[in-house]
Amino acid sequence: MNMKRIIPVISIICIALVLPQDRDYPDFEIVVNNNPYPADIIIHMMSESQHRYMGIIDTDLSVKWYINSGLLGMDFKVNNNVLSYFHKPETYWVIMDKNMQETDTLSCANNYNADYHDIRILESGNYILQAYGSRTVDMSEMIENGHPNCQIEGELILQEFNSYHELIFEWKAWDYLDITEYTNLDLTSEQITWMHGNSIEVDDDNYLIVSNRRSSEILKIHRYLGDIIWRFGGPQNDFTIVNDPLNGFSKQHDVRRIENGNITIFDNGNEHSPSISRVLEYQLDEVSKIATLVWEYTHREKYLGVAMGSAQRLDNGNTLINWGTMN
Repeated sequence: MNMKRIIPVISIICIALVLPQDRDYPDFEIVVNNNPYPADIIIHMMSESQHRYMGIIDTDLSVKWYINSGLLGMDFKVNNNVLSYFHKPETYWVIMDKNMQETDTLSCANNYNADYHDIRILESGNYILQAYGSRTVDMSEMIENGHPNCQIEGELILQEFNSYHELIFEWKAWDYLDITEYTNLDLTSEQITWMHGNSIEVDDDNYLIVSNRRSSEILKIHRYLGDIIWRFGGPQNDFTIVNDPLNGFSKQHDVRRIENGNITIFDNGNEHSPSISRVLEYQLDEVSKIATLVWEYTHREKYLGVAMGSAQRLDNGNTLINWGTMN
């Protein structure tokens, strides 16, 4: 399940969406329901492609609305006062108003296909998408035993557009990162899958914070120059990590700057020993490059979400956790 932002009230017009034929919403078990944050949950549930659902669940966890969305509906969420979800077959984002009337579709430029992992819609009307590029590189000129005709896949690309759908910023990883520093990858291979971006955050200073799950790193990127400001985690970590018994995160998702200035991370934890998923809150000293773990949560059943997952800090201080793909 992919649980995202929450809104207290939403008006629903079910006929507004033209989607695959409906099926019964899957049953789920309510284990505890003790005075949760009073708002609806916008949710996307994935299983087989024929049995995927966009839904809205109320405070009692009763299903208020749902539809079998098939290959549509990924990352269904409230996005700066509009609703957005991904149309996977056509690789674009669908934007809807509070009545679920479609108002726009958003795509990448320059022949790139938009990726479904995240979209940021800003108050200005600008929006930020991510995509991937590929290129053929002679790695023998860069590293010992490098392949002379190496296919680089998964080069992360970020694109920002204004409200008129004009591309105003494009960032390509190859221009600002050195792939030879990614010593966690097999750089001698004939084909290298470089990056896996899964969240985009506009920081308080308007720069970008991007999660690269492939190398367990978080990048802060200058939004206008494209320069890398810092890297947290991964093979080129800039931070000293304090008070974290596992000394950092592994294969993470959903990196967010929260109201108190800290960042939260859903730590999938695939490469922890033993593997375990956690929700983390770090206080970052970006001058001295010190990351102090101030709060963490692991499930009493030692859940391991091997993929996906999210954590959202709510207005009352609660944290809404989606444990992702359970093992």
